[in-house]
Amino acid sequence: MDEERLTEKNNVKVYNETTKPAKKKRRDKSDLGDNFVAPDGGWAWAVCLAAGVSNLSIFPCFQQYGLVYRERLYSLGFKGSHISTIINVTMAVSALTGLINGAMFRRFTFRQVAIAGDLILTIGIFATAFCSTLIQYIIFFSIFVGFGLGISMSATSLAVNTYFRHKRRQATGFSWTITGLGPIVFPHIVTWTLSLYGIQGTLFILAAIALNSVAAGLVLQPVLWHVKPQQTPETEALSPEPDHECKYCLAKKRKRSMFSSTHAFNDDDEDRPGLEVITEPCTPMLSRANDGYYGSKLSLTTDANQAPRKLQRHVSINSQRETKMTPNDSFSKPNYFNLEKEEQDRYLSKTNIFSKSGTSEFKCTCAEEKVLLQKQIENEKELEKKEADAALEKSLTFKEKFIRFFDLDLLRDPTFVNLVLGMAVILFGEANFSVLTPFILNDFKFTDSEISTAMSLIGAMDLAVRFLAPFALEKIKLGNRILFAFGIICICLGRFFITIVRTAQGLMFVAALVGFGKGFRTIFAPLILSSYVPLNRLPAASGLQLIFNGLFIFAIGPVVGMITDATSYSGSIHFINLMTTLALFSWLAENVCRKILHKNKERQVEQT
Repeated sequence: MDEERLTEKNNVKVYNETTKPAKKKRRDKSDLGDNFVAPDGGWAWAVCLAAGVSNLSIFPCFQQYGLVYRERLYSLGFKGSHISTIINVTMAVSALTGLINGAMFRRFTFRQVAIAGDLILTIGIFATAFCSTLIQYIIFFSIFVGFGLGISMSATSLAVNTYFRHKRRQATGFSWTITGLGPIVFPHIVTWTLSLYGIQGTLFILAAIALNSVAAGLVLQPVLWHVKPQQTPETEALSPEPDHECKYCLAKKRKRSMFSSTHAFNDDDEDRPGLEVITEPCTPMLSRANDGYYGSKLSLTTDANQAPRKLQRHVSINSQRETKMTPNDSFSKPNYFNLEKEEQDRYLSKTNIFSKSGTSEFKCTCAEEKVLLQKQIENEKELEKKEADAALEKSLTFKEKFIRFFDLDLLRDPTFVNLVLGMAVILFGEANFSVLTPFILNDFKFTDSEISTAMSLIGAMDLAVRFLAPFALEKIKLGNRILFAFGIICICLGRFFITIVRTAQGLMFVAALVGFGKGFRTIFAPLILSSYVPLNRLPAASGLQLIFNGLFIFAIGPVVGMITDATSYSGSIHFINLMTTLALFSWLAENVCRKILHKNKERQVEQT
């Protein structure tokens, strides 16, 4: 076939239905391999900074919801139930995004997810400047802002947990310290912009601020760009043999082999044994050349009178063969030395032809060939894994596929379920108390100045602990769950004391204690699941935690309101503390049971 026919478009149907190539399976973006080692430095600190800036950019609209939208919603005739419905649906949508976390991060990288969430959130904030009905606010604020906020926070949290392992505490504390600047700075910014530009201009500014999170999302590069490949015994076994040599090196070795050995045996080619055909194995060449017949092994086993005649007859026969041999009869040459040399010259002449034509250059390519062999081995292993996964997927039922898609088999682990339920209870109580704190203090007859001072002290103490605690606790070998529980205990004590104290000095002490506990809660809450669940299953685990948080808010939230109406804010505080204490005791009981079972297993092993 000539070149033109090769380049023509072929409209003939080549593949039948049974011979079509299989659809290429997408790579699991959350699976970084068994040999993955987190960078714990370098570009990871840029990712940590970007996560903090992203949260700082997207939170103001949600945190300052009452300050920004209060007057506009009242002017549009919205009732208090409508206003609370908007914010509750936003929290529910943000929590329910956790259901798609596992599937989403298997298909997309955390940078892609973060940028998509930031753009959706920015569009939602910008569109609320033109909303005038409840349905419009539900769509653009509750759904757009809630969905964008949920997936963006999941992406930044996953990025920090992926880039860091040994320094996760410092990284989490640093990123959330940046985030903590929002409640301190943005109330003043929002108040100033409202007085100058009104509600619509303020929303445009908040949308522009939120758009900065897209630039921060671009920093969240795939972690594999910044890690060094680790060699393990398994990968070393799959690597090409270290003595692999290219054609160039083999050709040079063959050329040297004619004279490099002191034995008349060519180790490089079994089909060309050199002088082995006429002499005994492993007899030195130098001794034969110097000693002649009388120094050889043949002289020791042959009659002295007959041996010289046999040797002369053998030499004469060989000399006759040499005179009759034609130039092309290369296989008749003695010892095949000339044949090996001719093949070497012929191979070199071919490479010289290619080099003259500019096609290639004859040189050592050992390194390139080793890399190609390594890639080929890895591709074969990956293909085998894909085929095994495809066969397993075909054998699964719809229910099993559903469970696998959303990673619901995590719920079969009792320790994971205990962790998630405890986190849901604890975070529910913390969120409710944070929202109700100004109302509680006002109900206890504290003045507005005292309330604002206490709130500022809580924020300042929380921010200081976020920044300083990871460095102070670096050498303290305590688990993340224990330190988180310590912070929650401080918050519980502060909530209890707030129902007792009635002086300004006592209120300041309680505020400092609550802020101290909040700092520990903020740092170590994201680290509890990441220290228990494998990294490739962390998105699904975080998503399930968000779902449990949302369901718990819907289920127990009205109960807290009923208790408050029936008793007072003191009754709701005691109820929240009781639930939090039960959650902590469930963690303690699970830990004790696990240690007892572990000791029993060790005893059984020792007895056997």
